[in-house]
Amino acid sequence: DGGGADWVQELVAEADNERMHLVTFLELARPTRLERLIVLLAQGVFFNAFFLLYLLSPRTAHRLVGYFEEEAVVSYTRYLAEVDAGTIPNVPAPDCARRYWSLPEDATLREVIVAVRADEARHRDANHGYADRFAGDAGERA
Repeated sequence: DGGGADWVQELVAEADNERMHLVTFLELARPTRLERLIVLLAQGVFFNAFFLLYLLSPRTAHRLVGYFEEEAVVSYTRYLAEVDAGTIPNVPAPDCARRYWSLPEDATLREVIVAVRADEARHRDANHGYADRFAGDAGERA
């Protein structure tokens, strides 16, 4: 079962947290309608492929997400370095981000990136943990 009913609640909370990452960066980037459409199409393809993968092997699906989250931590670390170097402007944090992460009124992009990177590290650890639990199951999920 992957560790009891609590893991479902944790995954729902993780999905909500990822949604806040998306909302925050949509606010910062202000993509065009075409860019939004491309993202929606890519999400549709990924959702269906991931759904099938999860049906075939939950362990592999969680491991894959763990690896994606590892890369996200690396990417946000690089993003933070570019903000610190002045390559990317350290703009004010969007209101939604300040409210969600309880950031101060004068918070900037830097604080948002630090908060998001910490979230991604927790997601990485959680998904690798789920993969490990599924690997330990006696059933055919391995």
